[in-house]
Formats: sequence, C-alpha cells, structure tokens
Amino acid sequence: MADVWYVGVDQVPESLAVLLDGRDRARRRQILPAADRNRFLAAWVLVRLVLGEKLGRDPAALRFDRSCTHCGAPGHGKPVVEAGAPGLDFSLSHAGGLAVVAVSDRAVGLDVEDSTAGEQPPASALTERERAACGSYADFARLWTRKEAVLKAVGRGLAIHPQRIEVLGSTLRALPEELGRPADYSLSDLPLPAPYVGSLAVLGPEAAPSVRSGTDLVGDAARVLSSSFPRPRIHR
Repeated sequence: MADVWYVGVDQVPESLAVLLDGRDRARRRQILPAADRNRFLAAWVLVRLVLGEKLGRDPAALRFDRSCTHCGAPGHGKPVVEAGAPGLDFSLSHAGGLAVVAVSDRAVGLDVEDSTAGEQPPASALTERERAACGSYADFARLWTRKEAVLKAVGRGLAIHPQRIEVLGSTLRALPEELGRPADYSLSDLPLPAPYVGSLAVLGPEAAPSVRSGTDLVGDAARVLSSSFPRPRIHR
C-alpha cells in the first residue's frame, strides 16, 4: 500500500534547510526564482522526514542516488535512498504552494498540479481522444497528473513522449510496449487541498492510498531543531 503526505510550502521554515545534504543545498542555490527554491526545500524536507520515519533513520543522514537505471548517467534518474529498505520506492511532486511525497513497497509515481493555473495545454502531449475529453484547463490538469504519474512510476519521465500514453477518465488505456500492459498499473486520484489535483500510479494492484497532511511532521521537526537537544546532525 502507498502512503502519501502533503504539506504547504509556506509551512516549511527555512531553518529545516539543515536537513538537506551538501549536494541538495548546492542544487537549491542554483535555483534562481525564490518561489522555486522554497518549493524545492519543502519537497525535500518532506521526503527526508517521511523516509526517516519509515526507515527509523536520521532524516539529515539520508543519501540519495540519482543515477539513471536506463542509461547509467548520474544526476537525472529517479532518486532512490542509498542503503534503503529493499523494494522501498518513493516519488515527489510540487506545484504552486503544495509539496507531496508518496512512498510504497512497489514502483510508484506521483504528480500534482494546480487546477487553476490556466496554462494552455500542449496539444502534442495528448492523444486525439484525450483532447476531446478535456473541456477545461482543470480537466487537462487532472489528466496530466495521471499520465505523468505513470511516467514517474517507470522512472522514465518525459524520455517517453506523453502522447504514447493514453488515459481516459481514470483508466489507463494505452502504453508503449516497453512499459508493459495498462493492466499492470493502478491509478488513483488523490484527495488534496483545493485547488490542487494529484494522481498516483503503482506497479501492480493497489488499494486506495493513505493520504495525510505532513504539517505535524514538519512542525515537530522544527521544534526539535529549535531546542538545545537533540539537534539534527548537519552533514557538509
């Protein structure tokens, strides 16, 4: 079963940046828009707190391998926890003022979008039947989260053209042959705070995922940090 956690970007204080390792702090410094830097912080703090709780480990001590499992190149693969639990997989996404992370014992993919963002959907990303089903941007946002969740679950991202995946309603209808059969995946829409919509894709059968707020998790970590003892270890 997959567990999903979400938190508002503005609920993650800057003080929790000490949970990031040196590589992620360097990545964050390279992000120029302040709003994007804040989303990065919120997403990776939430990832570390959720995985630290799942694994019984110090969130600041977690290390991530981003090597691509398909081409072997470092840096652009789906991140996995170094020395993590066998079979543990996670996926993260953020949009606007919300960060979300999913953890599962099977391959999992997650995507979230702001249904009011209003950007014109790229026609080339949709099949003809999908375009016909999208009467509004909100329709597109929901559809896009379903397609992107599948791509994230297989760890390919946009290396697979999204038009090669077709989702009608909440049903996966078509996949490239190299990704298996549509019946191999389970798709679930996530109950997230409005105006955000999100979807989860899991390889194999899946019951309804557990979805919860990470506000208390973040608040507890901030209180621990502000106290004199214990204090999270900082790895430079």
